[in-house]
Amino acid sequence: MKTFAKKVLYITVIGSMLGFIPLSLTAADLSMRGPVPFSSYDTNGDGLVTKKEFNDLREKRMKMRAESGRPMRNAANAPDFSFFDANGDGKLTQKELTDGQNARMQDRRGNKMGGGMGNGKGMGPR
Repeated sequence: MKTFAKKVLYITVIGSMLGFIPLSLTAADLSMRGPVPFSSYDTNGDGLVTKKEFNDLREKRMKMRAESGRPMRNAANAPDFSFFDANGDGKLTQKELTDGQNARMQDRRGNKMGGGMGNGKGMGPR
């Protein structure tokens, strides 16, 4: 009987741990630095991200970061929905979001590496 009870306990513990993995991964995706995957924005799964979906996720991510005590540097300078909506149709495709995220990262890298030298887009010619 003791062996059976141990097996049930182990199965319960392992099952509960595995049950929490999807929740913890979602929270980690939102609280991590860097770009958020398209699938996290597309909450209704229709292959497009509306302004509401975009803003809702951004707000949730900001709240999670604030609650964890992470600095909110440059939050006011974060690009808004229109930055990513290249064709102005009020919806983001995966390509629009990815292109916008890549452009943003390139811009940020250029500003960090510029250091007053070259053309402001990296080190540039010396």
